[in-house]
Amino acid sequence: MPVLMAGRDRPAQRALALGGAGDVALLGSGQIAFTAGLVSFLAGHVAWIIALRQRPGGGRLRARPALAAPHVAAFGALNAYLWKRTGKDRIPVIVYSTALLAMSLVALDSGSPRTAAGGALFLASDALLALEKFGGLHLPAHEGLVMATYTSAQALLAG
Repeated sequence: MPVLMAGRDRPAQRALALGGAGDVALLGSGQIAFTAGLVSFLAGHVAWIIALRQRPGGGRLRARPALAAPHVAAFGALNAYLWKRTGKDRIPVIVYSTALLAMSLVALDSGSPRTAAGGALFLASDALLALEKFGGLHLPAHEGLVMATYTSAQALLAG
């Protein structure tokens, strides 16, 4: 994420830095690494919400609220599927995924197709991670799919 920070405004740099901190945390293993990564990415989503709200434009969802339906449906379906599988991590996962949904909706509301795509790709990336960690889904080239969607998301959100 450091390479994406060059030439970006401070709010976007903060969001990218928090994503980078989350990446580093998740290089570790175990519950402490998972929690540190979750907290870093949670803070990163809040930072993206702040950064995106400061950009000009917006209001797309007020004009067409039905555009939110796929994001909300994905959020609901994923959390319903994972509900019994997340165990002691259930509440942190719900809080995190709610922040992720909010960020993706703010990106969608921006009026920028690139930014909206970034929000949607972040949803996809984190859904893949959650399905592997809690749902037992192991796709071929899983790590490549996650990194492709995640790095593309960050780049598109950064502008």
